[in-house]
Amino acid sequence: MDLRRRRTKQQRIRGSLVGLWATLSGLLVIVVSAPAFAANDLATIQSNISSPVIIDVRSPQEFATGSIEGAVNLPLKGLPDSLLSEGIELDEEVVVYCRSGRRSAQAKTVLKAAGFELVFDGGPMSQLEGVLNDSDS
Repeated sequence: MDLRRRRTKQQRIRGSLVGLWATLSGLLVIVVSAPAFAANDLATIQSNISSPVIIDVRSPQEFATGSIEGAVNLPLKGLPDSLLSEGIELDEEVVVYCRSGRRSAQAKTVLKAAGFELVFDGGPMSQLEGVLNDSDS
């Protein structure tokens, strides 16, 4: 009886470890295959864009805490319809940014798929501010 309990307990532990290993292996594949969000378009924005429409894709609450001067707050969740309802044309230069760069990368993908031709990923707000300030000088 005691031997049977011990085996059952060992089998449960072994099963749990196998499950944990499978989960961690799956997460590793996801992390390794995730796109790099550091690859934004800051160099292009700095050198080639004159007067883009600047879109802040953060939430209204985040936008209220501060934003880039002249930016329009159109959260990622409402894209691309919100750009069209703002009267932004498919061929206008659009720069998207957010807090960390993750949502701006997603926004660029969504807008390109919707037919916007000149969409640039500004990445994190802190980096884009520096680029825009440098180009104003």
